[in-house]
Amino acid sequence: MSAAKKFADNDAKSADKIREDLHRQILSTVSHDLKTPLATIIGSLEVYQKMYDKLSPEKRQLLLHASLAEAYRLDNFITNILDMTRLEAGVVRASAEVCDIQQIIKDTITRLGPKGLAATVEISISPRAGDLITDPMLLGRALGLVVENSLRHGGGGKAPIIEITSSHNGHAHSIHVRDHGPGIPENRLEDIFAKYTRFNNADYQNAGTGLGLSIARELMTTIDGKITAQNHAAGGALFMLQFPQLNLKQ
Repeated sequence: MSAAKKFADNDAKSADKIREDLHRQILSTVSHDLKTPLATIIGSLEVYQKMYDKLSPEKRQLLLHASLAEAYRLDNFITNILDMTRLEAGVVRASAEVCDIQQIIKDTITRLGPKGLAATVEISISPRAGDLITDPMLLGRALGLVVENSLRHGGGGKAPIIEITSSHNGHAHSIHVRDHGPGIPENRLEDIFAKYTRFNNADYQNAGTGLGLSIARELMTTIDGKITAQNHAAGGALFMLQFPQLNLKQ
């Protein structure tokens, strides 16, 4: 066997080993994120069922609330896995249409449901940023994932404040999402868009963390846009979603 052939074989084995390790890591992460909320749901409902007569109405409501909250988180995580699978398979295509950026932002906030109740969301839209040509579903989904991330990490120990600003410059649009949390480590500003990225132990307690921003970047790429992050000079993280007008013939 030639040296070149041995080198190629070793290179292939190394790549296989990397893929195997990555799959093992992903499986471990997914298993944890699926089992943790599921265990809470099962445990809460078992207590509710077996001790119903001994529980006060307040305790019953707390158990039901905990079960429902974990069910929502589990549903969100499964949705993210399916979205990432579809994006990686290349089956997601942008469909361009004339839409209103204000309506997209409004619908995004509405879809946050209970998650946004404890937050203060401030929206500022440029008068020139009204109508645009893009895929409202994909843009809204990407924006929603960024806002969800800010709600999860941008509170700084208090109810999070989210600022959403939209502007239009020629044929390019941009949406900025700023929170008032602790910000992002400067050396991790790009890492946060990698799949299954977790920065601290608290992240592992939230089912669904680790995929949202990665999906958001893929969605922005699908509409010919991009998403970047930086720390705001006055504190907190700032996410910038930039995208052009799409061709209506797409």
